Amino acid sequence: MKQKSSTFSSQILIVTLTAIIFLFMIQMARAESGANSNSQLQSWEEALKKSFKSMGLPKNPGRYLAQAGANQNQQTNSYGSGVNTRGGNTLAMKMPQKSGFSKFIEKTNLNYYQQFLGPTLGGPSGQTYNPFQETAGVANSGQAPLQSFHAMSVRYNINNDWAIGTSIAMANGYTEDVRSSAGTINAAKPQWFNARAFLNLPAWNTSIAKFYTTLAYEAPTSSISKNDGMTFGYVISETMSFNLPSVKWTAGLTGQLYRINYKSNIKRQPGLNPVQLQTMIVSGGPYVNYRFNDNWMLGSTVILDWDQKGVQTGSREWSNNLPHRGRVTATYFPSSLKYLQSVGLFSQALLKYRSDTTVVGAEFALRF
Repeated sequence: MKQKSSTFSSQILIVTLTAIIFLFMIQMARAESGANSNSQLQSWEEALKKSFKSMGLPKNPGRYLAQAGANQNQQTNSYGSGVNTRGGNTLAMKMPQKSGFSKFIEKTNLNYYQQFLGPTLGGPSGQTYNPFQETAGVANSGQAPLQSFHAMSVRYNINNDWAIGTSIAMANGYTEDVRSSAGTINAAKPQWFNARAFLNLPAWNTSIAKFYTTLAYEAPTSSISKNDGMTFGYVISETMSFNLPSVKWTAGLTGQLYRINYKSNIKRQPGLNPVQLQTMIVSGGPYVNYRFNDNWMLGSTVILDWDQKGVQTGSREWSNNLPHRGRVTATYFPSSLKYLQSVGLFSQALLKYRSDTTVVGAEFALRF
């Protein structure tokens, strides 16, 4: 799917999304905690609002409504307490109780991911290739400035099986504008994506594999989605991980179904040909990873991509969406840095190989 840029008001709407979730959880925590923890909650809430004011954002982010999503692997911690028994006599010790705010923080993760698309092997040094910027039916239209993709999510672990959260994403360029073969200019400026809210379901275990499912709702927060008359979208993401005899190997299949709903699947504009809007995307493919040790892993994945547009919706007719592609990544997992989850170097290429569409890049992930 092609990138969707947003207006400044949409950017505010997306940025305040995280604050909405936090403020909502604060109210839940305040209800659970006693009078002694209320002052702590109020101080945290006021600090959050002041930080938004300093960034030029609304002092009351709860006025705005937005929903977002991201697909993440579940990782939770469990906590408990007990009593000591000896010789038939029980000594009950009153353990310090954590406030509702502390419990909320322990169950909440803030995740940040960045992917840098570097130069291609056969193109100009100041350009990269981004398959998500391809124009359907136009060759060599994915050329773009060197750029980064950013994604941030807030995830709340309800328990060991269920989690909810929100996510925002954007991309920005670093080099000069690039004129593609489609006659358009991919400007080196921030581009925001539609916001999402997601739900992680409990994993399903079988004798052959383990299945991880994420459901997401997408709101039309980008300007292009609004102009196209998008009403909402939903995403079903599935990962199947085979049960292999060696813990060093992981392999399986990934898949995603993305459905976009509009007021009309065909966009008509005066003096222009009707445009059949993209209504469904199905993508996925196999992956294989090898973990050398606790710190190093070599991974590979293949992504195949199809879609439906306009009158194809609901039929058996499908078109090729983005170019089919593959990626090989070398990833390092630090053991001494608290918040840095991983750092990786990768090479991405189309299955129909061309040097000017083969990219080298880097990525890293943080978790707080």
